[in-house]
Amino acid sequence: MNVDLKQLTRDLAERVGEENAFSDRPTVLAYAKDTMPWDVEAHHMPYAVVRPADARETAAVLAYANDRKIPVHTHGSGTSLVGLGRPKTNAIVLDTGRMQELSVFSERGYFEVGPGMHIGKLRKALAPYNALLPVFPGSEPVATIGGSIAVNTSAHAVDASIGKPGDYVLGLEAVLPTGEILQTGTQSTRKPAGIEATKFLVGSEGLLCVITKIRMRIIPRPHMANIVAHYRSTEDILDTVMTMYRQGVPTPLFFEYLDEKAARIGFEAVGLAPPTGAVAMMSMHSATEAGCREKARLFLEFLQGSSATDSRIVTDEAEWGKIWSSRSEAGNYVYRLGSTFGSEVTPRVDKLKEAFREAKQIILNLESVQGNEFVSFGHIGAPTIHAYAFLPTKDIPNEVKKAVTLEVREKTEALNVKYGGCGGEWGLTAQRAGFLMKKFGPAYVEVLTRLKRAFDPENILNRGNLEGWL
Repeated sequence: MNVDLKQLTRDLAERVGEENAFSDRPTVLAYAKDTMPWDVEAHHMPYAVVRPADARETAAVLAYANDRKIPVHTHGSGTSLVGLGRPKTNAIVLDTGRMQELSVFSERGYFEVGPGMHIGKLRKALAPYNALLPVFPGSEPVATIGGSIAVNTSAHAVDASIGKPGDYVLGLEAVLPTGEILQTGTQSTRKPAGIEATKFLVGSEGLLCVITKIRMRIIPRPHMANIVAHYRSTEDILDTVMTMYRQGVPTPLFFEYLDEKAARIGFEAVGLAPPTGAVAMMSMHSATEAGCREKARLFLEFLQGSSATDSRIVTDEAEWGKIWSSRSEAGNYVYRLGSTFGSEVTPRVDKLKEAFREAKQIILNLESVQGNEFVSFGHIGAPTIHAYAFLPTKDIPNEVKKAVTLEVREKTEALNVKYGGCGGEWGLTAQRAGFLMKKFGPAYVEVLTRLKRAFDPENILNRGNLEGWL
């Protein structure tokens, strides 16, 4: 597509203001790059970047792009680990970062927020209302609420405990690719029954609309009690998770694990004595302090009957802060000091150990690279296995980075097909287009394709996130 960049920038500036329309090389390059390890390719470079203030300006940009059949890629904060933040074709990047208005209606039982507000900032703003924000990404200081709702991801074991963020979304303001502005849902705390547009748009990954306002129910913040458990091996933690579900033990709000290598790295990083094996961390929740103590006592009793070598309730907040941060520090280590290629396997609970063993063998026997280490940590209570291939160097050719990323994704996705899973955290991005066909078949993919066409007849929004890398 031949695009006059100067004219495009002028046209966009008329709709969002000169200070919010960019086409200079440094800016568009910054928006082309995300956490994917390989470098930006020319056919993924944005034409321009716009930062609309509200639904009206967003509608003006989309109507303009739709008339001219120019692709538009929605950008929250670019923290996605699997390519959601990166355009799959030359496009206008629409940054939602200016849309951060928050209104809390405690008397109505909900709040309304713009998609560009960072989750950490939103959590602090809701704290005076004793509200729990049911979204806990590792990138909380920079991740946006709009991105979380667009993917419908909560992270950690929250899914299995209190549900997805979308379960608490009462309605949306959203702009269709053609420029129409929709108001969906309800101002009641009771969500509509039956067919309703909010259910299509939450989790649609920017394929169907641009979300410009989110209405979410206020959830009372529970009391919390924290537990740490030590194990000889990671597989012993998997046994605990499988037994927890088999016996119907209440699922913790958080249930994280560090394998033997990650536990040693993480604990040393926060100044704790390195453990001799793997470590699990759990947070129990209840509406009352007494109820929380009892729930933690019962879960500790369950752990003491498991293969844990040691388990205890941690009451010292400073100590728990170190234990909990060991998980993020382990991640920081592998992300900072080398090249990391990750996966998301969400198997049937009764196949958790089998899936873990196969994921480990996949990582240790890659065809696209040799000499890598296996590291695993993450949200095992959901259950989710994150199996990482770690190379202690960043000096890797671009084509090798891409090959490793795609091999890890393809082979671990085969485990999701084999063991009944379908990623619950990272979203169905362009890397997983083939997975949809293998797991669900052509009729399923055709339904998604028709749904996309109904909302976006010119296929301008997030082009490539359904078809695959372009």
